Amino acid sequence: MKFSIQSYFILFFTILFGLSACKQKKKLFTFLSSSETGILFKNEIVENSENNILTYEYYYNGGGVATADFNNDGLIDIYFTGNAGFI
Repeated sequence: MKFSIQSYFILFFTILFGLSACKQKKKLFTFLSSSETGILFKNEIVENSENNILTYEYYYNGGGVATADFNNDGLIDIYFTGNAGFI
């Protein structure tokens, strides 16, 4: 299979653009400890003979977090959901 010179230029600039896009070091998020935020939540999943991935295929699916001003008080509300209970 023969490649034209245009194909090589396209490949070169595609690789060059891809590599230059990977060099961005700007942080989007900053880790805050629970002592700083006051939020204590852990989605702990305990396996046993009744609750496991073999008896319930979606055992590890679920849980998450939602943030928005749900009650219109001007403050961001945080809702956590867990798979199997509350902590």
